[in-house]
Amino acid sequence: MKVLVSDSSILIEFSKREILHTMFELEYQFAVPDLLFHEELIDLGSYSRQDLLGFGLRVEALSTDGVATAVAYQAERAALSLVDAFALTLAGIHRWPILTEDRTMRRFAESKSISHLDALWIVDRMLVAGVLPGTQALVALDAMLNDPRCPLPKPELARRIGHLRD
Repeated sequence: MKVLVSDSSILIEFSKREILHTMFELEYQFAVPDLLFHEELIDLGSYSRQDLLGFGLRVEALSTDGVATAVAYQAERAALSLVDAFALTLAGIHRWPILTEDRTMRRFAESKSISHLDALWIVDRMLVAGVLPGTQALVALDAMLNDPRCPLPKPELARRIGHLRD
């Protein structure tokens, strides 16, 4: 089963829209570094960290060498938080794609030949797999579009909403 490393923004965004549990129904495993799990996944709305573990989230610790790599990544790109650097390192070490909406993380991933995917890619997979009904996806995407703090690109959200309404 393919493993995808998620940053916190994807998990938090999906939790706000109450579709987080749905992504775990896909034929993927999702992983996060332990630092992200303990430091950034504090407010998940109606979900808890325990729920994530129950859904099958993998919480992975970096080795000493991995921590050194993460610190070096952060030193190389100051805009990366240490948590972001841990996620990128976890993805890079295992050659797993990273799920992120963060432009800095995506650019850095590209520079290190780490594959990256985004939230709309996951939404598309959930729709195709039939685990997320179109009506529920429409409600979630519309809420994301109307949320000024949502990191997903507004033009792409509007386009997806248009397709779902057709």
